[in-house]
Amino acid sequence: MNIELTGRDQSETATDSDRLILETLRGALTKLRPIFMEEGGDARIVSVKNGIARIELLGGCEGCGGGIEAMAGGLRLMLIERVPGLKEVVFE
Repeated sequence: MNIELTGRDQSETATDSDRLILETLRGALTKLRPIFMEEGGDARIVSVKNGIARIELLGGCEGCGGGIEAMAGGLRLMLIERVPGLKEVVFE
């Protein structure tokens, strides 16, 4: 699972809170990785800023009843519950 930040260097602008959220989010996604892989998908953290995580969902979610949207809704709830300080998850 690719769970690294991409784009411009986030480390210069990230707050301590966002860095902690990022590390906790990486751990949570690593634990959830088997679910993604089982369904033919994956996830990549794009950024974390002001408690809002942007995550790219990859793959087709083969076998998911509701497709990628259903997976995103469930994942959003799980991550907000498991990652202290995470306010919202936006999927790209």
